[in-house]
Formats: sequence, C-alpha cells, structure tokens
Amino acid sequence: MDYEIAFDQDENVYRIYTGYEFAAIGEWVSEYVRDLESIQRVLMAARLAETEKETTEFKHGPFDVILSEEGVSVSRQVDLDSAEEEIKAMFDSQESFYQTSTDGIQAECGLEDLINMIENWHEVLQ
Repeated sequence: MDYEIAFDQDENVYRIYTGYEFAAIGEWVSEYVRDLESIQRVLMAARLAETEKETTEFKHGPFDVILSEEGVSVSRQVDLDSAEEEIKAMFDSQESFYQTSTDGIQAECGLEDLINMIENWHEVLQ
C-alpha cells in the first residue's frame, strides 16, 4: 500500500494520505489511531490475527474496522440523507434516476502493510 504521512497546515496536525482505494484506512488511522493506547490495541489485534487467527472488530465513529488473518477491512459510513433532495433536484423530474447510498467507502489491505503504516505513524507522533 502506498501512503504518505504529511503535515496538514489547515488542521495543524499530521495526517496519512493514501490513494483513493485506501482512503478509508488512511482516514481511520489519522482520526482515531492517535494515542499510544489506540496504537497498541490495533497492533496487538493485528498480531493476534497473524499468529492466532483471531478476528477483532473496532467501531470508531463512522468507521467499522475488522482485523482478521486475511488483513484489515475498513468501512466508512456516509450520511447522504441531508443532501438527497438537493441531489435529486439536479436531475429534475427523473428523481428515480439517482438513489443515495449509505454503503460508504470501503478499503482493504494486508496485515503487514497495516503494521508497517501504524509503526511509521507511531514514530511520527512521538
């Protein structure tokens, strides 16, 4: 997985930037895996998945995270209810043409990639 840890001047914090296909993972780590306890919990869950084939689930805000022996899966829920009428109005009378979805954004990567990213992230935050 390609990623970059960079300083976001607008928010005055470090963030993880990834390609579109891994955006949910980068956003989850940037937003919710910031303190030492969270970093340790994620790394421990990844190690347990690797060695004991144990599955761990996290719920952080809009993110649903599943760590298993296959890797990590991150889903970010998106609430489009408030924008639904405005979006339908753009299509005039064909409101059945567009249906909003709350499936959100999903991303997956291997455990080794996640562990490397979290370890690098920990070093930056120290």
